[in-house]
Amino acid sequence: MHHATRLARLAAIVALLIAVQPAGRAQEMRDPEAVEIAAQMMAAMGGADAFNDARYVRFDFKVGQDGDWRVDRSHLWDKWTGRYRFERLLDDGQRAVVLFNVNDKQGALFLDGEKVEGDTAAEALDRAYRGFVNDSYWLAMPWKWLDPGVNLKYAGEEEHNGEVCDVVELSFNAVGLTPGDVYKGYVSRASKMMVHWAYTLQSDNTGAWDWEYVDAGGVKLAKTHKNAEGREINMGAVATAAEMDDAFFTDPAKTIR
Repeated sequence: MHHATRLARLAAIVALLIAVQPAGRAQEMRDPEAVEIAAQMMAAMGGADAFNDARYVRFDFKVGQDGDWRVDRSHLWDKWTGRYRFERLLDDGQRAVVLFNVNDKQGALFLDGEKVEGDTAAEALDRAYRGFVNDSYWLAMPWKWLDPGVNLKYAGEEEHNGEVCDVVELSFNAVGLTPGDVYKGYVSRASKMMVHWAYTLQSDNTGAWDWEYVDAGGVKLAKTHKNAEGREINMGAVATAAEMDDAFFTDPAKTIR
């Protein structure tokens, strides 16, 4: 599509994005072409309505190589209410379960089914919340491009693994835990999906990962990510659901692992 045509067709979209910004927040800087790429990508992943309607999301976060996972944690998220279940095995073999709400960060820690209080619980709640922020981003980063505070800049055309891609740079206006991060998403012109993600973190660490997807109830979410060194970030048994047993958010004896 001709660049001028894109600009004309997206003028109303850009105006709407500007109009709905909350007072006091720096206005996002978004190229119209980058906004269109984001919109097409979301449509290819199932559409915003399907993503919003997927109330419960189950996934893992496993980091390693050749199936040897040095990080392995499990998540269950009620996107509508913020209720959350975070599970992992500690180095000493204890099963840690944190039941909390991502909206107010309040909740409880259980080790092998027993409730733990004090500083240990506070640290576990903070770790679980940070795990939610990080791990859910690896699951659903392409759905987050039009969130408040995200700047989008069209960075041109590049080829990746034989695919012609439109490259969009993402930066942030004081949102998230690491607002100094800068990302580049490579969106295939053929599939309209993001197939590669490169980043420079505010810590100056860099990375680049290829993305693979799974269809979870009509919504495309990440299945796994691989880098040039052979490392993998695997999202496990990704699933969405319209209904869920409430006990998963209250009973530490239940398990999603």
